[in-house]
Amino acid sequence: MPTVAEDMQNQFTSALQAIEEDRLRTARELLDTILSGNPSMHRARLELARVHYLSTDYASAREQAQRVLDDPNTPPSVRTTVLAFMAQIDADEQQFSIRHTWTPSIYLGLMYDTNVDVGPSQDLIQIGGTRFAVVGGEEDLAFVINPGLEHTYNPNKRFQAGEQTGFFLWQSSVDTYYRGYSDEHDFNLGLLTLRTGPAWMVPRHWLAAIGLQADQIWQGDGRLALFTSLNPSINWQIGDTTEFGIEGVLTRRDYNKDEDSQREGWYKWAGATLGQYFFDQKLAVKGGAGYFWFDTDDDSDRFANDGPDLYLGAVAQAWQNGSAFARVGYRDYDYKGLEPGFPNPRDEDEWRYTLGFQHYFISGALDKWALTGDWTYTDNSSNVPIYEYDRHQISLGLSRDF
Repeated sequence: MPTVAEDMQNQFTSALQAIEEDRLRTARELLDTILSGNPSMHRARLELARVHYLSTDYASAREQAQRVLDDPNTPPSVRTTVLAFMAQIDADEQQFSIRHTWTPSIYLGLMYDTNVDVGPSQDLIQIGGTRFAVVGGEEDLAFVINPGLEHTYNPNKRFQAGEQTGFFLWQSSVDTYYRGYSDEHDFNLGLLTLRTGPAWMVPRHWLAAIGLQADQIWQGDGRLALFTSLNPSINWQIGDTTEFGIEGVLTRRDYNKDEDSQREGWYKWAGATLGQYFFDQKLAVKGGAGYFWFDTDDDSDRFANDGPDLYLGAVAQAWQNGSAFARVGYRDYDYKGLEPGFPNPRDEDEWRYTLGFQHYFISGALDKWALTGDWTYTDNSSNVPIYEYDRHQISLGLSRDF
């Protein structure tokens, strides 16, 4: 039968193992039990302070550390360590106490587009205006500007989630985008995006969020559409190298022009993602699979469609302060209604390939800016020839967060 001292040591060993395994609530309960019987066991009290610190309960962590400092029998070497720990507590608590975090950003760049006639994208307008997307469509050069502002509100609200402590946040953003073509002004694109919603986070474990978003879209010299969306998501961190997430999108699409009225309706998408890190997180690979449905208000169902949505991407640290990325995506658009003048509904396969790089400057005139370049090739095959096209888009620009 173990002695009292042996039983206490076993409990302390179990508490240390629980901390190592990130089972903080179990560790806290074991250490509280030890200290209730032996309040002068400073190594247990310091471990309890560490558990409170890892749980971001900074007041309790400071209280436990201070009790060790208040004991005149605490050795000088331990006292020095505890003082450094308390300084870290103060610094982290000050950072965590910030209620409002604002992050402005901007992107400035150029784009070369080999098929401007397609419009902004197939998801956005299907085929821009009354013009068709054709092989060998108009090509043009465009400038792009994309300023944005993100805001995070931290009300300092915690909740218990199993073994860990979680936080409630409210995240909002304003994002503006404008693409102005040199010659094809009818396809100039403007976008104003407003997004807001709550988030629940357990650090190193999971993040859940609900976003309410409005996108006002301009094309040419007038308003094109207003999209309003609800976007719930949750992502889990599995160990140190794996992430898994599920996400949904519900969007109401309303257009401003009468000729686009058949495109109005409800868009739905649901899917899952899986990400994996390799080589000490120098390489990240992420893939996703989903399914989309677009139901139009118009009884003809000419633009109603559904189909699978797949992608696979990777980003790698390619050089000092620089990274390279690649992505391939596939969508199968299965339309429901007949296309006027053709015997069958449209059936289209869209393949999209992207290669790019990003380099961060850490000195000189471009300090804190990033240079980004990418090439995207879109190949859209269709059983209705007037909707079959390919497209190259090459972009180069500078971006910065402030």
